Amino acid sequence: MTIPISADDIFGALLLVVAAFAMVRGLPWKTFRTLNARSWPLNQGRVEFGTVIEYRTRYFSYYSGQLAYSYAVNGEYYSGFHDKYFFRERSAQRYVDELKGKPAFVRHKANNPEVSTVLREDQQSVWPPANQMSDADVRSSGSPIK
Repeated sequence: MTIPISADDIFGALLLVVAAFAMVRGLPWKTFRTLNARSWPLNQGRVEFGTVIEYRTRYFSYYSGQLAYSYAVNGEYYSGFHDKYFFRERSAQRYVDELKGKPAFVRHKANNPEVSTVLREDQQSVWPPANQMSDADVRSSGSPIK
């Protein structure tokens, strides 16, 4: 027994697939990554240095305050970076200058300490209050120091 399929059925199924894809694509993936990293072990590290990087688009420029940090797990040292984006170069520079040399709490994967992140919520006692610096953990990663 065959079930006849009309063009409306195909169009409806296709529309449903596109809508589902759009919903999944629009999910706040950063929030999911942050929730996952909250369960990772926490180590104290240090912001070693920082730099400001300019990104140019066709219509405007924006800036990244990139912090390089180090941390140790079981006697082995690792490093990573943490980016925060700004519309003004001066704001990015102030962010970098404020945090150079400061301690930082670093979360890393238990089974892979090369993978790390710096969460703003972990820095409450070591970084300036959030009202002085806005929250934007955009990208962090770690790698072993050779």
